Amino acid sequence: MYEPKRLHPVSAVINFVKGLKDSALPIIALIFLNGNIFSGGVEWMPLLITVGFLLIVLGGGVIRWLRFTYRVEQGELRIEHGLILRKKRYIPFHRIQSLDFSEGIFHRPFNLVKVSIETAGSSDLQKAEAELTAIKREDADELETIISREKNKRTIEEEGIEEDRVVSSREKVYEMKMKDIVVMAVTSGGAGVVLSGVGVFASQLTEVLPLDTIYSEFLAWLRIGVLVVAFAAFVILLIAYGISILLTIFRYANFSVFLDADDLVITRGWLEKKQMTIPLNRIQGLRIDENLIRQPLGYASVTLVSAGGAMQQGAEHQLRLLPLIKKKEIENVLHQMISDYELDVEWNRPPTRSKRRYILRHSWFAWVAVIPLSIFLFPYGLLAILAALAFTGIGFLAYKDAGWNLSDQQLTLKSRFINKQTFVMKRKRIQSAAVTQTILQKRVDLESIRVTLKSGVGGAVARCLYLDQQDTRQMMDWYRPNDTVEKRSDL
Repeated sequence: MYEPKRLHPVSAVINFVKGLKDSALPIIALIFLNGNIFSGGVEWMPLLITVGFLLIVLGGGVIRWLRFTYRVEQGELRIEHGLILRKKRYIPFHRIQSLDFSEGIFHRPFNLVKVSIETAGSSDLQKAEAELTAIKREDADELETIISREKNKRTIEEEGIEEDRVVSSREKVYEMKMKDIVVMAVTSGGAGVVLSGVGVFASQLTEVLPLDTIYSEFLAWLRIGVLVVAFAAFVILLIAYGISILLTIFRYANFSVFLDADDLVITRGWLEKKQMTIPLNRIQGLRIDENLIRQPLGYASVTLVSAGGAMQQGAEHQLRLLPLIKKKEIENVLHQMISDYELDVEWNRPPTRSKRRYILRHSWFAWVAVIPLSIFLFPYGLLAILAALAFTGIGFLAYKDAGWNLSDQQLTLKSRFINKQTFVMKRKRIQSAAVTQTILQKRVDLESIRVTLKSGVGGAVARCLYLDQQDTRQMMDWYRPNDTVEKRSDL
């Protein structure tokens, strides 16, 4: 590890596949320019260009692999790479926040991992500070051990902490059961798609039932044709839903959370294994999510709001600490990982005069759409009334679910748009706070609060709408001693 090392040769293959992915459009264009291959009408020039382009992509992947080296030296991870210009990147160990491991289909057969190095104050929040595309698992573990040992030594020297207190001892604090993974997959957004498909199929089936023998043969066959189309659509939706369930199970299989000194380590995945490390001191807050299906069943998910971390993986990189768990079990499980967050709080609710504002906020656009839909699509357009009533019900739920709690060092806000969200935040972690008040709200002394936590390239925003003005002033006074409070009027 202290001598320059190359990545595994599989890295060249991964670079080639990545190059093909990035160059998919020009390759497809060249193939279409090549005429009809199957009929023998082949244009040699586009074919030669395509082959040459593929050779360039393959050669670039091999050269990148040959030119990439890494080593550990003088408390730094030193990486050198570059096709034409030799680039050197030195990353001090004390800046490294975490090493995230992942194993794709090219890694598993050779016991390899991809290592993503996350640092504090990264220059590009859209991607990791550095990546080792494919190295042996033993080398990755050794690199993690060396970095951890050097960081512990620095902590001992700078803070005078006893060595026994910084020794790493990884302890499993949570493991997701397969039953919960299946429930999570079934109650995901795909369930709504299937239910809508069932509704379409049922409506078409009703129409083709032989309720009246006076229909002509042509109309009967027409209805059977519609039934076939509806049945095919239902089967496609069902297959897509089944695939989404399987992908979720593969993604979250073997989900475990470990407490390793001052870090939380999350491991998951079956076909592609992933390991994410979250330093406890980077955690800005918690977010608890409950959708319309899981909430009645008593299930919720818990996501960490963390400062830093690459965002290029999108939803895949969300720091879901507890993807699905019984809500009554959240506090006991969290206290094994993060003991200073209080979840069992007494809620303060919006005043009664804000109820109609919640309902109007969620349903006004649906009721406005009812008029033209009912006129131009009569009589089927009248079904829009049912959708408007559904949005009205969601507005009422938003009023019932909204609330806030304030303690000495913690602010808790809950709200709903479609899904219910609860944010748990410490005062020292809040990045900014603001209150908003429209002219109409001012007449009845109502205000809304908006609190932002640092998270990746932007911020995680917690809101609670239409609160009594005295309540928002209380929260602002609680926050004001340490930070500047922003107040604006939305006209």
